[in-house]
Amino acid sequence: MTEKNHDNVKKVYEIGYLLISSVPKEKVATVVTTLKDVLSKKGAEMIGEEAPELIQLAYTMIKKIGTSNQRFDEGYFGWVKFALSQKEIEDVKKSFESHPDMLRTLVITTVRENTYLGKKAPTAEIVAAPEVVAEVPAEVQGTEPTEEKAVTEDMDKSIDEMVKGA
Repeated sequence: MTEKNHDNVKKVYEIGYLLISSVPKEKVATVVTTLKDVLSKKGAEMIGEEAPELIQLAYTMIKKIGTSNQRFDEGYFGWVKFALSQKEIEDVKKSFESHPDMLRTLVITTVRENTYLGKKAPTAEIVAAPEVVAEVPAEVQGTEPTEEKAVTEDMDKSIDEMVKGA
């Protein structure tokens, strides 16, 4: 395959993005539409997406807005999965990163199949195991464990002697 043909091969990508929390909730959909338009113009085949949701960040992130640094403790996180030619992915990444409401982006190569398991793993209900009753063979039934009884009696006698001596 020549280098030129190699660039035209479509690969599956997922881009996760974090929008600044100062975007009004009713404007988030407009921002997402703008971002998806970038993908459409580059000829991306949309596979899946999750609408952004306001989340608490693990640490404070700083973005320079105007002449001052703004600090963000929360942001709108969303993702889009798409197929796109390799030569176009750098332009898409730069377009996402240069958007004024973008805090952070991450582009990964992935597979077409749905690998997303959901937001929360289902919790397993702990159920007590039924009591296990061992079956005793017929030839053993009715006989008493003489050895165990003898050991128990010997232990009782030795305990009594120790208590008397104390």
